[in-house]
Amino acid sequence: MKRLSAKPTVYLIDGSNFSLRFWERSSGAKPDELEREFLSWLCEAARTETLRASCFRVVFDGPWRKPAASGPSITVYYSESEPADEMLAERGYFMQTEGIRAIIVTSDNGLRDRAAAEGIKTMNCETFQRLADSELRKETR
Repeated sequence: MKRLSAKPTVYLIDGSNFSLRFWERSSGAKPDELEREFLSWLCEAARTETLRASCFRVVFDGPWRKPAASGPSITVYYSESEPADEMLAERGYFMQTEGIRAIIVTSDNGLRDRAAAEGIKTMNCETFQRLADSELRKETR
């Protein structure tokens, strides 16, 4: 994939997987700090011209905790006792059956394989971050 589509899309993001994958070496930051940093980055990316029409459903593993401030197109969920993968797969399947354009963003190969078997589109975290960073760079020129 060379760029993100400007078509309205629901991005179902594996928040724990994404935030830990990219910011785990971030000066020994704690998981809640990593989540805040990730959500801050996502908020900026969501305001780009390409992603402005989309919305983002971020699911973190574990119990509820106070999320960082986010934008109007970002909703944060906590899986509580259910695995975040279950929530993401169920929501992706529901959206697909309702004809809603949705993509699960995760680097969890098991979840990506499961989603693909159901016909749900996926994108790994690295690709999403690279493409979103490219959109951010375009807007700072």
